[in-house]
Amino acid sequence: MLVRLALAAAALTVLLPAAAQASSPSFVDRVVDTGAVKRVQATAAQNDQTLAIPTKEGYSVSVSFGSGVPVNQELAQSYVGFLDALPHGSELDKLSMVIADQAEVATLCGGDEGDGILACYGSRGMQMIVPSSGLQTTTEDGGYTTAYVLTHEYGHHIAANRKNQGFQAIDYGPKFWASYELVCDRALGNRLFPGDEGRSYLRNPGEAWAEAYARLTFPDQPWTFTSLLRPDATALDAARRDVLTPWTKNASRTFIMAGSRSTQSFGVPLTLDGRVSAVVRGRSGSDVGVTVTSGRQKVGHSDTRGARNQWTLRSGCRERPTETLTFKVTRTSGGGPVTLLVSYPG
Repeated sequence: MLVRLALAAAALTVLLPAAAQASSPSFVDRVVDTGAVKRVQATAAQNDQTLAIPTKEGYSVSVSFGSGVPVNQELAQSYVGFLDALPHGSELDKLSMVIADQAEVATLCGGDEGDGILACYGSRGMQMIVPSSGLQTTTEDGGYTTAYVLTHEYGHHIAANRKNQGFQAIDYGPKFWASYELVCDRALGNRLFPGDEGRSYLRNPGEAWAEAYARLTFPDQPWTFTSLLRPDATALDAARRDVLTPWTKNASRTFIMAGSRSTQSFGVPLTLDGRVSAVVRGRSGSDVGVTVTSGRQKVGHSDTRGARNQWTLRSGCRERPTETLTFKVTRTSGGGPVTLLVSYPG
Protein backbone atom coordinates (compact mmCIF):
# COMPACT_ATOMS: atom_id res chain seq x y z
CA MET A 1 0.00 0.00 0.00
CA LEU A 2 1.19 3.51 -0.71
CA VAL A 3 -1.03 5.26 1.79
CA ARG A 4 -2.41 3.38 4.79
CA LEU A 5 -4.65 3.82 7.76
CA ALA A 6 -2.23 3.81 10.68
CA LEU A 7 -2.72 1.42 13.55
CA ALA A 8 -2.81 2.60 17.16
CA ALA A 9 0.60 3.17 18.73
CA ALA A 10 2.04 0.33 20.73
CA ALA A 11 1.06 0.48 24.40
CA LEU A 12 3.71 1.97 26.67
CA THR A 13 5.42 -0.51 28.92
CA VAL A 14 7.78 -0.15 31.82
CA LEU A 15 9.91 -3.22 31.02
CA LEU A 16 13.65 -2.86 30.77
CA PRO A 17 15.16 -2.22 27.33
CA ALA A 18 16.64 -5.23 25.60
CA ALA A 19 20.32 -5.52 26.38
CA ALA A 20 23.37 -5.68 24.14
CA GLN A 21 21.81 -4.77 20.81
CA ALA A 22 24.80 -2.65 19.84
CA SER A 23 28.56 -2.76 20.39
CA SER A 24 28.69 0.62 22.14
CA PRO A 25 27.05 1.20 25.54
CA SER A 26 23.33 1.58 24.96
CA PHE A 27 21.51 4.65 26.21
CA VAL A 28 18.92 3.57 28.79
CA ASP A 29 16.13 5.88 29.89
CA ARG A 30 12.34 5.86 30.07
CA VAL A 31 9.33 7.90 29.10
CA VAL A 32 7.39 7.30 32.28
CA ASP A 33 3.70 6.98 32.99
CA THR A 34 1.43 9.14 35.13
CA GLY A 35 2.09 7.05 38.24
CA ALA A 36 5.83 7.64 37.99
CA VAL A 37 5.28 11.37 37.56
CA LYS A 38 3.15 11.41 40.71
CA ARG A 39 5.94 9.64 42.60
CA VAL A 40 8.35 12.32 41.44
CA GLN A 41 6.01 15.12 42.42
CA ALA A 42 5.50 13.61 45.87
CA THR A 43 9.27 13.35 46.36
CA ALA A 44 9.76 16.95 45.28
CA ALA A 45 7.02 18.08 47.67
CA GLN A 46 8.84 16.44 50.58
CA ASN A 47 11.90 18.56 49.83
CA ASP A 48 11.67 21.99 51.41
CA GLN A 49 12.89 24.03 48.49
CA THR A 50 12.20 24.28 44.79
CA LEU A 51 14.20 26.76 42.75
CA ALA A 52 12.87 28.84 39.85
CA ILE A 53 15.84 29.23 37.50
CA PRO A 54 15.47 31.98 34.86
CA THR A 55 16.64 31.60 31.28
CA LYS A 56 18.12 34.20 28.95
CA GLU A 57 14.79 34.44 27.10
CA GLY A 58 12.83 35.25 30.23
CA TYR A 59 11.45 31.76 30.81
CA SER A 60 11.69 29.96 34.13
CA VAL A 61 12.47 26.30 34.87
CA SER A 62 11.33 24.81 38.17
CA VAL A 63 14.11 22.68 39.70
CA SER A 64 13.59 20.37 42.67
CA PHE A 65 16.02 18.00 44.36
CA GLY A 66 15.69 14.37 45.36
CA SER A 67 15.79 13.30 48.98
CA GLY A 68 19.50 12.46 48.84
CA VAL A 69 20.71 15.69 47.22
CA PRO A 70 20.99 19.02 49.05
CA VAL A 71 19.49 22.04 47.34
CA ASN A 72 22.23 23.36 45.08
CA GLN A 73 21.65 26.66 43.30
CA GLU A 74 24.88 26.46 41.29
CA LEU A 75 24.12 22.95 40.01
CA ALA A 76 20.56 23.91 39.07
CA GLN A 77 21.77 26.98 37.20
CA SER A 78 24.40 24.96 35.31
CA TYR A 79 21.78 22.44 34.16
CA VAL A 80 19.24 25.07 33.11
CA GLY A 81 21.93 27.17 31.45
CA PHE A 82 23.03 24.14 29.45
CA LEU A 83 19.47 23.43 28.31
CA ASP A 84 19.05 27.09 27.43
CA ALA A 85 22.02 26.80 25.06
CA LEU A 86 20.54 23.80 23.22
CA PRO A 87 18.38 24.26 20.10
CA HIS A 88 14.92 24.91 21.57
CA GLY A 89 11.75 26.96 21.43
CA SER A 90 9.22 28.29 23.92
CA GLU A 91 8.64 24.78 25.30
CA LEU A 92 11.55 25.42 27.70
CA ASP A 93 9.15 27.54 29.75
CA LYS A 94 6.98 24.46 30.40
CA LEU A 95 9.78 22.26 31.72
CA SER A 96 10.36 21.20 35.32
CA MET A 97 13.26 19.15 36.60
CA VAL A 98 14.11 16.89 39.50
CA ILE A 99 17.82 16.39 40.23
CA ALA A 100 18.55 13.24 42.23
CA ASP A 101 21.40 10.82 42.89
CA GLN A 102 21.63 7.94 40.43
CA ALA A 103 20.06 5.38 42.77
CA GLU A 104 17.04 7.60 43.35
CA VAL A 105 16.80 8.41 39.62
CA ALA A 106 16.37 4.69 38.95
CA THR A 107 13.71 4.40 41.66
CA LEU A 108 11.79 7.47 40.58
CA CYS A 109 11.92 6.26 36.98
CA GLY A 110 10.31 2.98 37.98
CA GLY A 111 13.36 0.73 38.11
CA ASP A 112 16.18 -0.41 40.38
CA GLU A 113 19.69 0.93 40.81
CA GLY A 114 21.15 -2.00 38.90
CA ASP A 115 18.95 -1.45 35.85
CA GLY A 116 21.28 1.17 34.40
CA ILE A 117 18.54 3.77 33.92
CA LEU A 118 20.26 7.09 33.33
CA ALA A 119 17.21 9.40 33.47
CA CYS A 120 13.55 9.63 32.48
CA TYR A 121 10.93 12.03 31.20
CA GLY A 122 7.28 12.30 32.22
CA SER A 123 5.33 13.58 29.23
CA ARG A 124 2.16 14.42 31.18
CA GLY A 125 4.02 16.45 33.79
CA MET A 126 6.70 17.66 31.32
CA GLN A 127 9.30 16.75 33.91
CA MET A 128 12.88 15.54 33.51
CA ILE A 129 14.38 13.36 36.24
CA VAL A 130 18.15 13.55 35.91
CA PRO A 131 21.31 12.65 37.87
CA SER A 132 23.09 15.09 40.19
CA SER A 133 26.60 14.17 39.04
CA GLY A 134 27.36 17.40 37.14
CA LEU A 135 27.39 18.12 33.43
CA GLN A 136 30.77 16.67 32.49
CA THR A 137 30.65 13.55 34.68
CA THR A 138 30.46 10.33 32.66
CA THR A 139 28.21 7.36 33.32
CA GLU A 140 29.66 4.23 34.91
CA ASP A 141 30.18 2.60 31.52
CA GLY A 142 31.82 5.78 30.24
CA GLY A 143 29.49 6.03 27.30
CA TYR A 144 27.72 9.28 28.10
CA THR A 145 28.19 12.51 29.98
CA THR A 146 25.42 13.95 32.12
CA ALA A 147 25.21 16.78 29.58
CA TYR A 148 24.36 14.21 26.91
CA VAL A 149 21.77 12.60 29.18
CA LEU A 150 20.08 15.99 29.66
CA THR A 151 20.09 16.57 25.91
CA HIS A 152 18.40 13.23 25.17
CA GLU A 153 15.73 13.91 27.80
CA TYR A 154 15.14 17.37 26.39
CA GLY A 155 14.52 15.71 23.03
CA HIS A 156 11.53 13.99 24.64
CA HIS A 157 10.38 17.38 25.95
CA ILE A 158 10.58 18.79 22.42
CA ALA A 159 8.41 15.94 21.11
CA ALA A 160 5.87 16.38 23.92
CA ASN A 161 5.40 19.96 22.73
CA ARG A 162 5.17 19.34 19.00
CA LYS A 163 2.18 18.48 16.81
CA ASN A 164 2.18 15.41 14.60
CA GLN A 165 -1.47 15.19 13.60
CA GLY A 166 -2.48 11.57 13.15
CA PHE A 167 0.20 10.32 15.55
CA GLN A 168 1.57 10.92 19.04
CA ALA A 169 4.80 12.89 18.61
CA ILE A 170 6.18 11.55 21.91
CA ASP A 171 5.96 8.02 20.44
CA TYR A 172 6.55 8.59 16.70
CA GLY A 173 8.68 11.75 16.78
CA PRO A 174 7.71 15.20 15.47
CA LYS A 175 6.23 15.69 12.02
CA PHE A 176 9.18 16.53 9.75
CA TRP A 177 11.65 14.01 11.19
CA ALA A 178 9.09 11.19 11.52
CA SER A 179 7.84 11.75 7.97
CA TYR A 180 11.33 11.79 6.49
CA GLU A 181 12.20 8.57 8.32
CA LEU A 182 8.93 6.88 7.17
CA VAL A 183 8.22 6.00 10.80
CA CYS A 184 4.53 5.24 10.23
CA ASP A 185 5.12 2.86 7.33
CA ARG A 186 7.93 1.09 9.16
CA ALA A 187 5.78 0.78 12.28
CA LEU A 188 2.99 -0.81 10.27
CA GLY A 189 5.56 -3.25 8.88
CA ASN A 190 6.64 -4.20 12.44
CA ARG A 191 10.10 -2.78 11.89
CA LEU A 192 9.64 0.04 14.43
CA PHE A 193 7.67 0.02 17.67
CA PRO A 194 6.38 3.46 18.71
CA GLY A 195 6.05 3.91 22.46
CA ASP A 196 7.75 0.62 23.37
CA GLU A 197 10.01 1.29 26.36
CA GLY A 198 10.59 -2.43 26.85
CA ARG A 199 11.99 -5.17 24.63
CA SER A 200 11.93 -3.04 21.49
CA TYR A 201 13.38 0.05 23.16
CA LEU A 202 16.13 0.38 20.56
CA ARG A 203 13.52 0.25 17.79
CA ASN A 204 11.23 2.79 19.45
CA PRO A 205 11.17 5.87 17.16
CA GLY A 206 10.33 8.11 20.11
CA GLU A 207 13.68 7.18 21.64
CA ALA A 208 15.48 7.39 18.29
CA TRP A 209 14.05 10.90 17.85
CA ALA A 210 15.53 11.96 21.20
CA GLU A 211 18.87 10.53 20.05
CA ALA A 212 18.62 12.31 16.68
CA TYR A 213 17.90 15.56 18.51
CA ALA A 214 20.99 14.99 20.67
CA ARG A 215 23.08 14.69 17.48
CA LEU A 216 22.39 18.35 16.75
CA THR A 217 24.71 19.11 19.67
CA PHE A 218 26.78 15.90 19.88
CA PRO A 219 27.29 14.86 16.24
CA ASP A 220 30.10 12.40 17.00
CA GLN A 221 28.31 10.32 19.64
CA PRO A 222 28.11 6.66 18.48
CA TRP A 223 24.65 5.58 17.31
CA THR A 224 23.32 2.64 19.34
CA PHE A 225 19.68 2.55 18.24
CA THR A 226 18.21 0.80 15.18
CA SER A 227 20.20 1.39 12.01
CA LEU A 228 16.90 2.13 10.24
CA LEU A 229 16.84 5.52 11.98
CA ARG A 230 20.55 6.36 11.99
CA PRO A 231 20.33 10.05 11.04
CA ASP A 232 21.84 11.37 7.82
CA ALA A 233 22.25 15.06 7.04
CA THR A 234 18.66 15.38 5.77
CA ALA A 235 17.27 13.73 8.90
CA LEU A 236 19.22 16.18 11.07
CA ASP A 237 17.90 19.09 8.98
CA ALA A 238 14.36 17.76 9.52
CA ALA A 239 15.00 17.46 13.26
CA ARG A 240 16.31 21.01 13.42
CA ARG A 241 13.20 22.21 11.57
CA ASP A 242 10.99 20.35 14.07
CA VAL A 243 12.73 22.23 16.87
CA LEU A 244 12.98 25.74 15.44
CA THR A 245 10.12 26.04 12.91
CA PRO A 246 7.76 23.17 13.77
CA TRP A 247 4.78 21.94 11.79
CA THR A 248 1.53 23.44 13.11
CA LYS A 249 -1.34 22.64 10.75
CA ASN A 250 -2.42 21.07 7.47
CA ALA A 251 -2.08 22.76 4.12
CA SER A 252 -5.11 23.04 1.84
CA ARG A 253 -5.80 23.22 -1.87
CA THR A 254 -8.99 24.02 -3.76
CA PHE A 255 -9.82 22.63 -7.20
CA ILE A 256 -12.77 23.43 -9.48
CA MET A 257 -14.29 21.02 -12.00
CA ALA A 258 -16.04 23.02 -14.69
CA GLY A 259 -19.77 22.60 -15.24
CA SER A 260 -19.07 21.26 -18.73
CA ARG A 261 -17.42 18.14 -17.30
CA SER A 262 -18.82 15.16 -15.40
CA THR A 263 -15.50 13.85 -14.08
CA GLN A 264 -11.98 15.21 -13.52
CA SER A 265 -8.90 14.11 -11.57
CA PHE A 266 -6.61 16.28 -9.46
CA GLY A 267 -3.23 15.31 -7.97
CA VAL A 268 -1.84 16.34 -4.57
CA PRO A 269 1.78 15.39 -3.71
CA LEU A 270 2.38 14.23 -0.13
CA THR A 271 5.77 14.75 1.49
CA LEU A 272 4.54 14.37 5.09
CA ASP A 273 2.50 11.70 6.87
CA GLY A 274 -0.76 12.49 8.64
CA ARG A 275 -4.44 13.24 8.29
CA VAL A 276 -5.84 13.81 4.78
CA SER A 277 -9.41 14.88 4.03
CA ALA A 278 -11.40 15.92 1.00
CA VAL A 279 -14.73 17.73 0.69
CA VAL A 280 -16.53 17.79 -2.66
CA ARG A 281 -19.46 20.17 -3.24
CA GLY A 282 -21.79 20.63 -6.18
CA ARG A 283 -24.88 22.71 -6.85
CA SER A 284 -28.07 22.00 -4.97
CA GLY A 285 -29.88 19.02 -6.48
CA SER A 286 -26.74 17.47 -7.92
CA ASP A 287 -25.05 14.19 -6.95
CA VAL A 288 -21.27 14.40 -6.55
CA GLY A 289 -18.57 12.06 -5.25
CA VAL A 290 -14.84 11.57 -4.97
CA THR A 291 -12.55 8.54 -5.33
CA VAL A 292 -9.00 8.68 -3.98
CA THR A 293 -6.12 6.60 -5.36
CA SER A 294 -2.36 6.39 -4.92
CA GLY A 295 -0.79 4.83 -7.98
CA ARG A 296 -2.93 1.78 -8.71
CA GLN A 297 -4.18 1.51 -5.15
CA LYS A 298 -7.66 2.70 -4.25
CA VAL A 299 -7.32 4.53 -0.94
CA GLY A 300 -10.98 5.41 -0.40
CA HIS A 301 -14.10 7.03 -1.74
CA SER A 302 -17.24 8.90 -0.76
CA ASP A 303 -20.21 8.83 -3.12
CA THR A 304 -23.43 8.92 -1.13
CA ARG A 305 -26.23 10.70 -2.95
CA GLY A 306 -26.25 14.46 -2.54
CA ALA A 307 -24.50 17.67 -3.42
CA ARG A 308 -21.79 17.24 -0.75
CA ASN A 309 -19.49 14.36 0.17
CA GLN A 310 -16.56 14.15 2.56
CA TRP A 311 -13.72 11.62 2.82
CA THR A 312 -11.06 11.37 5.56
CA LEU A 313 -7.90 9.31 6.07
CA ARG A 314 -7.04 9.68 9.75
CA SER A 315 -3.37 8.72 9.49
CA GLY A 316 -1.91 8.51 6.01
CA CYS A 317 1.48 6.76 5.75
CA ARG A 318 3.81 7.19 2.79
CA GLU A 319 6.10 4.44 1.53
CA ARG A 320 8.24 6.85 -0.50
CA PRO A 321 9.53 10.38 0.11
CA THR A 322 6.84 11.84 -2.16
CA GLU A 323 3.58 10.12 -3.07
CA THR A 324 0.78 11.63 -5.10
CA LEU A 325 -2.84 11.19 -4.13
CA THR A 326 -5.23 11.46 -7.04
CA PHE A 327 -8.74 12.74 -6.32
CA LYS A 328 -11.22 11.79 -9.03
CA VAL A 329 -14.29 14.02 -8.80
CA THR A 330 -17.54 12.80 -10.38
CA ARG A 331 -20.98 14.33 -10.91
CA THR A 332 -23.62 11.76 -11.76
CA SER A 333 -26.60 14.13 -11.89
CA GLY A 334 -27.33 17.84 -11.96
CA GLY A 335 -25.18 20.55 -13.46
CA GLY A 336 -22.80 23.36 -12.68
CA PRO A 337 -19.22 23.41 -11.34
CA VAL A 338 -17.99 21.14 -8.55
CA THR A 339 -15.52 22.28 -5.88
CA LEU A 340 -12.95 19.97 -4.28
CA LEU A 341 -11.21 21.09 -1.08
CA VAL A 342 -8.24 18.93 0.04
CA SER A 343 -6.58 19.22 3.44
CA TYR A 344 -3.22 17.45 3.76
CA PRO A 345 -0.15 17.62 6.03
CA GLY A 346 2.23 18.87 3.36
